[in-house]
Amino acid sequence: MYFHKIEIQYLDVENLEGILSEKPKLSYLQKLQLINRDARLTIVSSIGFAFSWGINDVIFNLYLIERGFAEDFIGFLLSISLFVTAAIAIFAGVYTDRKSRKNTLLAGSSLILVATAFLYTTPSPVMLLIAQAIIGVGWALQNVAYTPYTVSVTTEEERVHLFSVRFGFWIIANFFGYIIGGYLPELWLYFGFASTLMASYQLTLYTGLIPLFLSMLAIFPMTKDAPTPEELTFNIRNLENSSFIWKYTSHWTITGLGAGFFIMFMNIFFNKAFSVDSSTIGLIFGINTVVLASANFLYPILTERIGKTWTIIGSQSLSIPFLLMLSWSPNIGVAALAYISRNVFMNVQLPVMEVFFMEGLKKEEQSTAMGLINSGDALARGVGTNMGGILLAAGMVRAPFAFASLFYIIGVILFYWFFGRTNDSRHSVEPETIEIAKTH
Repeated sequence: MYFHKIEIQYLDVENLEGILSEKPKLSYLQKLQLINRDARLTIVSSIGFAFSWGINDVIFNLYLIERGFAEDFIGFLLSISLFVTAAIAIFAGVYTDRKSRKNTLLAGSSLILVATAFLYTTPSPVMLLIAQAIIGVGWALQNVAYTPYTVSVTTEEERVHLFSVRFGFWIIANFFGYIIGGYLPELWLYFGFASTLMASYQLTLYTGLIPLFLSMLAIFPMTKDAPTPEELTFNIRNLENSSFIWKYTSHWTITGLGAGFFIMFMNIFFNKAFSVDSSTIGLIFGINTVVLASANFLYPILTERIGKTWTIIGSQSLSIPFLLMLSWSPNIGVAALAYISRNVFMNVQLPVMEVFFMEGLKKEEQSTAMGLINSGDALARGVGTNMGGILLAAGMVRAPFAFASLFYIIGVILFYWFFGRTNDSRHSVEPETIEIAKTH
């Protein structure tokens, strides 16, 4: 039910070469004027999505606890969508490479909308699990089609600006989703629209369905992209850059396992460990988003100075001490500082990682490779999420961070072993490979 890709799995970013080019800087308005209609619609869709899931990230787990569900069930519930995504992501990627990515996006978005509305309504554990499984299908379809569709409907010059503009709007929408999601329950109670905390949580979640619906509507007028004119095949061994893909997937999967222990439970952690309400949690999440957006401007400087590989290794390594700090933080102030600092170091390198990965792929491999990445990541996060939920249900609210740190350390070692001993240029693309626009 959460957007995995990422830890903030899944935000679009600007390509390093585009940032580091010597072209004059443009305002957001000037950049928008260079972007075509379909690309603008992807921005509109991402705004609705980011706003809706900002609300969800703050409220959904707290709503389930108010409904009487224990943390171990919540962990199992959240893992269902991850396991479903893992099961079909590779096949969805291969299929999407050969079929319309716009239709894939629309199908995924529709499934997510309908299943999410049901998830916010039913009190039945069985029906909750079914709805979460359907969401997993939707996530798998969206994750493998979103970036490839964007590339297919934009020119190189447009992509130089599109990813940065869309990332900026995503950050803004996500911020307001966190803040509004945190404060709406209090407002519903104050004005009498809800008589219980659970009802106020549920009404807040229903409010989040509005931008999610608008996000889906924005996909309808998008131009249908042309499929790759090749025979449909599910033979992963046919990938030309399979060794590079498997190495990258191994690192991403181990890191995803660590992230699963705590990423989806931060609202429960703050609530249980420090007895803070949804408004405080929303404020912490919102501040984190703003700081992360500001720190995003650092990665071109880091990459220019030390290269992509060492930017990734260094940033991930520096995030680990703050992750450990969460396991012993004595008060909400220290915990919030550790949470935000960890997110900055871990996420500031995600744009670099995406460029690093996409540069190593041919155009016809992109969705299939994304499917493989998403499959490994989702499977690992599903396992980690179950384990994290079990630890929380046992009252060990700080233990997940210690376990996560161990897997993060292993992930850093793997990335160094696979890529740190070679030059960044080892995975540079051939002429026929799509260049993520000298952008993203």
